[in-house]
Amino acid sequence: MGLAEKRLAEAIKVEKLPEFEAKLKEKAGYDIKVDIDWNTFTAFNQYPLERLDIVFDDLESFVKKICADDMGKEALKEKLTTIHLTNTENNDEVNMELKDNTLYLTHQLVQASFSSQTDSQIADYVEKQL
Repeated sequence: MGLAEKRLAEAIKVEKLPEFEAKLKEKAGYDIKVDIDWNTFTAFNQYPLERLDIVFDDLESFVKKICADDMGKEALKEKLTTIHLTNTENNDEVNMELKDNTLYLTHQLVQASFSSQTDSQIADYVEKQL
């Protein structure tokens, strides 16, 4: 990780992450913490960090879909308090799991092409767990 990655990660932590968590709270009606494994996002180059906006957009949309009504908001609140994001260079490791009130999402944002879960895929998966 070079200075550019360190600066970008710090800017995301200080500026974008609090704003993003506020958007999730607005949609869900309660606090959802976003925990990012920064080492996995800064180990390669700036691409994974730059692509976090795409991930944030999909997560906001997923929460909006689940929390379209009070029933969805209550169901999500009972099962989800944290979203944990990890980046990998291995496409075979891309997955999602909801356990212990945490949604674990592993993305592959390193290569020229990248792989992550769409808002609909996340919503379908989580809805089945509620």
